[in-house]
Amino acid sequence: MAGARSRDPWGASGICYLFGSLLVELLFSRAVAFNLDVMGALLKEGEPGSLFGFSVALHRQLQPQPQSWLLVGAPQALALPGQQANRTGGLFACPLSLEETDCYRVDIDQGADMQKESKENQWLGVSVRSQGPGGKIVTCAHRYEARQRVDQILETRDMIGRCFVLSQDLAIRDELDGGEWKFCEGRPQGHEQFGFCQQGTAAAFSPDSHYLLFGAPGTYNWKGLLFVTNIDSSDPDQLVYKTLDPADRLPGPAGDLALNSYLGFSIDSGKGLVHAEELSFVAGAPRANHKGAVVILRKDSASRLVPEVMLSGERLTSGFGYSLAVADLNSDGWPDLIVGAPYFFERQEELGGAVYVYLNQGGHWAGISPLRLCGSPDSMFGISLAVLGDLNQDGFPDIAVGAPFDGDGKVFIYHGSSLGVVAKPSQVLEGEAVGIKSFGYSLSGGLDMDGNQYPDLLVGSLADTAVLFRARPILHVSHEVSIAPRSIDLEQPNCAGGHSVCVDLRVCFSYIAVPSGYSPTVDADTDRRLRGQVPRVTFPSRNPEEPKHQASGTVWLKHQHDRVCGDAMFQLQENVKDKLRAIVVTLSYSLQTPRLRRQAPGQGLPPVAPILNAHQPSTQRAEIHFLKQGCGEDKICQSNLQLVRARFCTRISDTEFQPLPMDADGTTALFALSGQPVIGLELMVTNLPSDPAQPQADGDDAHEAQLLVMLPDSLHYSGVRALDPAEKPLCLSNENASHVECELGNPMKRGAQVTFYLILSTSGISIETTELEVELLLATISEQELHPVSARARVFIELPLSIAGMAIPQQLFFSGVVRGERAMQSEWDVGSKVKYEVTVSNQGQSLKTLGSAFLNIMWPHEIANGKWLLYPVRVELEGGQGPGQKGLCSPRPNILHLDVDSRDRRRRELEPPEQQEPGEQQEPSMSWWPVSSAEKKKNITLDCARGTANCVVFSCPLYSFDRAAVLHVWGRLWNSTFLEEYSAVKSLEVIVRANITVKSSIKNLMLRDASIVIPVMVYLDPMAVVVEGVPWWVILLAVLAGLLVLALLVLLLWKMGFFKRAKHPEATVPQYHAVKIPREDRQQFKEEKTGTILRNNWGSPRREGPDAHPILAADGHPELGPDGHPGPSTA
Repeated sequence: MAGARSRDPWGASGICYLFGSLLVELLFSRAVAFNLDVMGALLKEGEPGSLFGFSVALHRQLQPQPQSWLLVGAPQALALPGQQANRTGGLFACPLSLEETDCYRVDIDQGADMQKESKENQWLGVSVRSQGPGGKIVTCAHRYEARQRVDQILETRDMIGRCFVLSQDLAIRDELDGGEWKFCEGRPQGHEQFGFCQQGTAAAFSPDSHYLLFGAPGTYNWKGLLFVTNIDSSDPDQLVYKTLDPADRLPGPAGDLALNSYLGFSIDSGKGLVHAEELSFVAGAPRANHKGAVVILRKDSASRLVPEVMLSGERLTSGFGYSLAVADLNSDGWPDLIVGAPYFFERQEELGGAVYVYLNQGGHWAGISPLRLCGSPDSMFGISLAVLGDLNQDGFPDIAVGAPFDGDGKVFIYHGSSLGVVAKPSQVLEGEAVGIKSFGYSLSGGLDMDGNQYPDLLVGSLADTAVLFRARPILHVSHEVSIAPRSIDLEQPNCAGGHSVCVDLRVCFSYIAVPSGYSPTVDADTDRRLRGQVPRVTFPSRNPEEPKHQASGTVWLKHQHDRVCGDAMFQLQENVKDKLRAIVVTLSYSLQTPRLRRQAPGQGLPPVAPILNAHQPSTQRAEIHFLKQGCGEDKICQSNLQLVRARFCTRISDTEFQPLPMDADGTTALFALSGQPVIGLELMVTNLPSDPAQPQADGDDAHEAQLLVMLPDSLHYSGVRALDPAEKPLCLSNENASHVECELGNPMKRGAQVTFYLILSTSGISIETTELEVELLLATISEQELHPVSARARVFIELPLSIAGMAIPQQLFFSGVVRGERAMQSEWDVGSKVKYEVTVSNQGQSLKTLGSAFLNIMWPHEIANGKWLLYPVRVELEGGQGPGQKGLCSPRPNILHLDVDSRDRRRRELEPPEQQEPGEQQEPSMSWWPVSSAEKKKNITLDCARGTANCVVFSCPLYSFDRAAVLHVWGRLWNSTFLEEYSAVKSLEVIVRANITVKSSIKNLMLRDASIVIPVMVYLDPMAVVVEGVPWWVILLAVLAGLLVLALLVLLLWKMGFFKRAKHPEATVPQYHAVKIPREDRQQFKEEKTGTILRNNWGSPRREGPDAHPILAADGHPELGPDGHPGPSTA
């Protein structure tokens, strides 16, 4: 096929080369598709609704004339005249042609005897197999019914199935091939025997072409059965073998299968499965033990097929054994086993369908761990299998796996290898590419249909369409590249004219295989162009439409092993900057796309175009080096670039930068986000020898020295500054200012040092930003191993809040009497008044954007023993809720519910002292009698932080304020506690603390000076009388002095006669005597009102006699005399 060009049906054969790398990706993409030709696929269509493509087989007829046929089963095809049915199914034969509807129906089933049979829905064509080139063909109708006693009460219909064996020319010759086969006819009927035999569900030929295999999965209550018969008339073994009856049970797991196992649903055979050179038969039972199984059987002397090995499925209802195939995948002489399980499902890994590959270990199958190939969910991956033969001519058989419901259907091609099968598919055929759904339901391969010595693949579907994919021949190309000169000396130009340097290239090719043409491509300076840099070379003789760094051409290879070369020359551009890195020349080649010529009638199919070997590199690289200068005696530039400093700084001016403070470990800078628009990054790079004792070891000039800066999203490049303008590098950034490249010199000389500052914008830093990390990488084309380093800074947001506070007044005095808590009725009963004012100022944005802030005041309401200290009367926040609003604090003050003055506190504090409420303590006048300091015991501080007082925390939310918030707290000094506990103390200091806290999801908030201490001094009022404080000797002297004064006073009064009494006449006390009163007078006395007896004034000289008594009148009162006094009475 390497003959003259005029005889090439594809036109001129040639090889095109291009100095470029663009086509390399195209070649690799084609390698995925490899050598089954999709563009030239042949489609064959059947009648709609016939299930044309349910089964397929490749067949080559040798006699009477060579002919290739695509055999397609259509089990729902319409019935032929005389079959007395609607749909019977049929077998169709399609020639190799571009015509899609030229298939014809094979005439194998004529007429019908309705008294004995029924062909309605017999599904002829459910299976079809070919014996190979010049061999027989078998096709079956597994639903064929045998009838007895038609139209009678005891009529029976048994779905026994039947098969037809055809000659190679698709004709039936009963005397040679057996014609119609019905093994289950005449046997005991009923579903427990052979009544639902369904012979022909699967059919196959043995690889030695001697035996014909039939699967009957409905036998014995769907336990299943396998029939094997010899169809070679010259073979003396003409027995019919079948698997064991239910009564014949052998020990071991393979000895018996349960009912409903469907044994015989898939079948195949091979020599060497268990014993070398011994034929074994394989049958699938996809419902055995609910998991499925595959049984390997052998013939015995009793015409039985005895099980030897049984392989079980791993998952319930996976359908293990639904399909199977036998092939020696690793070419070790022992055939391997491929088993499909299309209902396999793995939820977590989202897998659907599986194919298990068992590699035969010298006839031993125990303990083999199969390779599992899986498809996508619901794809029915593994419902069909086919052995393709050596598709890629590597010496190992290949296989195809169908997945008809993976999208529109797919067929996966797997190559064999010395290790078994390559798990990654070499090619995936898709139904979408040929416009067919349920693509891949049936497969047939292993035969070369077009005579190019490569096996082809026939794919069936449920869409009444079958497709033939022909294999493309594989070309093995040898190539080489010659370059002159091998090194470039920029100081010696060699181009015509003597102004630049030129390099000559020669590319030579040869091939092994059937050729068509090649398209090689060559690219100069490939690596530099792939990095996005400007190429340094130009091809003067390139085609005008090609890039300047590429050249292409075509070489014609007319015969195998011919060596044909092509020449090209490139020229270096002026002012080459990269003088150190080699120029890389890349050769890539591909087959020239042939142009299809119009086919003459009857000329047949055109040959498929060849393809390059995907496992052979189709590219070659060569390097052209520069003569290096300034790199030491070894001509190798070994630089020593070091980034000795990378730290963040605060920019004070264009020439002044101050480093940021570092954290405790000294490795991370601390950056406070407080409104500064930029931040500086100080960088110092040196190129010094690493060992001063051996300066020639490294530290050479660093060619194309660069510093690559990768910025985070929160920082953006703004500019560059240097203290010395001569050291300022050229820095360029990308479009979004996140990647910066700074050129440090070309070259950066030995011993050089450069310091500069990158100015970075902080506009991207948000409140969620916690860290700044800048990745820095030095780069040079000199010899040096460089690694990236990072500059880090921890970001914290400093809230612009300040706090201040004061107490009014700052000194308090206590006095009065000790009173219990129950005696307190109003706040004035408690003690001296004090007011605290805490002010929070905000110089920044509203706190809404940061979180919730709280102003907390720690109020010492008790001393350590639990007695009252400062009684909180009222708490009020002004400004925490917004302008003009007042916030609520918690907990509520005044827990004793004392009467509180509701008048404005400011007016009250301005009142003169004489108008203050009773109980409030005024400052003492300067005329008070001071107590000596020596008489005071000590100074005391009452502070919750020190444990000398107990505090209640009043928390006030600062929801939103722009300028300031003021917290007012009114309280009363509890006099009774101070009188009881601290009357002998020289002075007391009461501490009130306040702080600001923030509750936010932001982890990097920071407050400076967020707390304050407000002291108040407390003294005893010196005018107060305190008994407990008088010394005993003072009391003694006071008692003695009092006694002395009393004695002098008594003496004085005595001298003045104060104690003498006045003398008066002695008073005569009247005498009373008892008088007897008669009884009648006493009764009268009782009835009368008793009168009042008046006595005479004591000390009066008037007396009528010793026995005088007053006389009572009739009304009970004494009778009065002439002077108005009671007269004396007489006895």
